[in-house]
Amino acid sequence: MNLNTRDPVAEQLRRWWFCRVSEISDLDLQRRTWLDPINQNPHWSYIEFVESYPKDDQLSHALQQGWLTADEFKILSELRRILVAHSPPGGNDYDNAAILKDRAWHSVVEAAGGARQKLLSITTDQHEREMLLGTT
Repeated sequence: MNLNTRDPVAEQLRRWWFCRVSEISDLDLQRRTWLDPINQNPHWSYIEFVESYPKDDQLSHALQQGWLTADEFKILSELRRILVAHSPPGGNDYDNAAILKDRAWHSVVEAAGGARQKLLSITTDQHEREMLLGTT
C-alpha cells in the first residue's frame, strides 16, 4: 500500500495525532498546563487528552485510506488501548492533580513515550517529527 500523506486531511490528522502522542508522553507539560489556575483552555486537562486521542474507527479509516502505515496504526492503536484502559483515581476524570500523582497514569505516560520513540524511528516528515518532539 502506498502511504497517501499528501492529502491535506491526512497531513492534518497525522500531525494532530502525533502531537497528541507527544502531549500524553510529557508529564512536565501536563503539570504545567493542567494545574495552571490561569489557563482556562479546556484542552489542557486529562479528560481532553483522552477524548482528543483518535478513536479506533478513526485509526481504522486512516489505515484503509492509506494515511497510516500498518506500523503506525499498530503503535497508535496500542496506545489508545492503554489510554482508555486507564481509570482516574476515584473515577474522577476532572481531578487533574490526583491523576498527575497516579502511578497508573505514569504508566500511560511511559507507554506514550515508547510510542513516541517508535513513531520517531519511522517518521521522516519534518513537520510530523516536530509534532512528536513537541517543538512546534
